[in-house]
Amino acid sequence: MPKTTAILIAILALVTGILVYLAVTSQSARRAPTTQNIVPTEKPVEKTAQVFFNPQNVDLSSGSATSALTVDIMVDSGGQDITGVQAELQFDPKALANVKLLPATGTTSFFGSAVNVLFNDVNTQTGRISYATAIPPGGTPKKGVGKIATLNFQKAYGVPSSTQIVFLDKTLVTVLGANQSALKATVPLNIVLFSQTPNGFTPSITPQ
Repeated sequence: MPKTTAILIAILALVTGILVYLAVTSQSARRAPTTQNIVPTEKPVEKTAQVFFNPQNVDLSSGSATSALTVDIMVDSGGQDITGVQAELQFDPKALANVKLLPATGTTSFFGSAVNVLFNDVNTQTGRISYATAIPPGGTPKKGVGKIATLNFQKAYGVPSSTQIVFLDKTLVTVLGANQSALKATVPLNIVLFSQTPNGFTPSITPQ
């Protein structure tokens, strides 16, 4: 065999070997998982918290149209550490007047004296209340039962015999490091306004 042919065969064999090695290495790299391709799964948040009113049933039937009532909005973490509460509420603006929401502050607040009020919006035209409160940045999550706000209102004249203030689906309870809500349940506020329904008319609450 000529020397040139032998050298050419050797070179082709070497190149073929290199190509085969690169192909096998590339295929193995595609099959082998890497830490960069692994997306961590967020741990499910346990649904333990409740948001409710205290008291849950009130009677304004014996008072005048100017009689005001105060109720507290409460949270029960259900034994879990929580970082904040967003309360979305709906009331009948034809049944209740002068509705005001006052954030719980100082020692009366569930989240302590350094509580952070994120927003507090009461729309008396639509009957929609949006309120959010939380621990301050870098604060310590809280557990237990406590007050997050106080709601003041009066009954309007000549409307239904009873009404409710209800929590909407957007109400949530937050947990540190999680995007899911820990809210398990909400309880509405039941309000008796008059002993009898004027003209037999009892409007229902429609979420806005």
